[in-house]
Amino acid sequence: MNSKLVIMGLMISSLFAISVSAQKLPTIQQLVLQDDNSGDHLIIVLSTGEYKFESCKGNISISGVGKVTVTGCKLDLLDISETRSVLAEVDLCEKVGKADIAFTIPSLTNQTDPPLFESVISDSNTKDSTFGCEPKPIGVK
Repeated sequence: MNSKLVIMGLMISSLFAISVSAQKLPTIQQLVLQDDNSGDHLIIVLSTGEYKFESCKGNISISGVGKVTVTGCKLDLLDISETRSVLAEVDLCEKVGKADIAFTIPSLTNQTDPPLFESVISDSNTKDSTFGCEPKPIGVK
């Protein structure tokens, strides 16, 4: 009788260990968000908060360092200053993300109101995102 209880206890412990380990997120060093329509893309280095954004609409890019926080499956990047606003939110479990990027474009003339660039990234599948302007595959999840 005791040996049956021990065996059942070991089986339950093994199942619990498997279910807990299956919920762990994979360790990733960097993440790329690529807009499903425009191809604009944002790469984030998770350990340092470094990021780089490139627009496919022209030769426009910025880079910087923001604050990265990860809570469960949710990853957030935040970098706000007088000249830029970079906000990204990614669901690491569902592999979807979005980002809002806005920054002033420095001009050669000393304009009092330099032009503002804005981009919204909506990525329905971060697994197929690239740091390039190639079109994303259609219908692949």
